[in-house]
Parts: sequence; C-alpha cells; structure tokens
Amino acid sequence: MFWLPCDLRRGGKVRTIELTQEAIDILLKVPRSNESAYVFWNRTEHGFYQDASSLFWEYGQDTDFGARLHDLRHKFAIDRLREGWSIYRVQKCIGHDSVKTTARYYFRYLSQQQQDRVRSDGDNGFR
Repeated sequence: MFWLPCDLRRGGKVRTIELTQEAIDILLKVPRSNESAYVFWNRTEHGFYQDASSLFWEYGQDTDFGARLHDLRHKFAIDRLREGWSIYRVQKCIGHDSVKTTARYYFRYLSQQQQDRVRSDGDNGFR
C-alpha cells in the first residue's frame, strides 16, 4: 500500500488516500502532459486543470456507465458500513468533519441492526 497526500481544497485540510499497487499501476498508465504537472489534466481555454471528476463523467457519458466519480465515494462508505466498519473510521476515510454528517448520509441505507453495530467506537474494520 502507498499513502498519497491529496490537497482536496475542502476546509483547508490535506487528506491522504490509500493506494493499492493495482491503483498505482493504473495511474502510471495515464498519459502525461509535458505542459502540466497534474495526473488528470485537460486543456481548456483557461489553460490546464486537474479534474478527475469531469473526466470520469465524460467517460460515463461515452460508455453509458451512468455514475459520477462521487457516487463511488458513497458506494465505498455504504459498503464499509455494511461490512461492520465503525462509523468513526468511515467518517475519517470519507473526510467528514462530524460523524453526524456520515450518519445523515449513509444510515438510511442500513438496517437498524447494522446501524447499532457501526455506532460502536471500537476498532471495527481496523486491520
């Protein structure tokens, strides 16, 4: 595993994401630009920008995938909660400032039994 610091420009926090070797290999295949330092780059009338979300959306439109990049974030959170990860761990992975935000977005997808399990502040889901 490799931890990549990411400046997501939200709340002024630098966040990190965990990358598997498979993810690293995929990123290494992304064509680079000699004019831009970004991994995800695109030329517009305003110069270069990094926007994986827009590129993902365009891919989805071309292939009828029907999901946004942000939808994968939601799927990640819901799947981890259903596996029994602590809501506190999911909150940290997603980057919410409050566990209440995580509960508000994702508890509607969980049964009452699942909600009770993930409310534990133990080490559910930690390796």
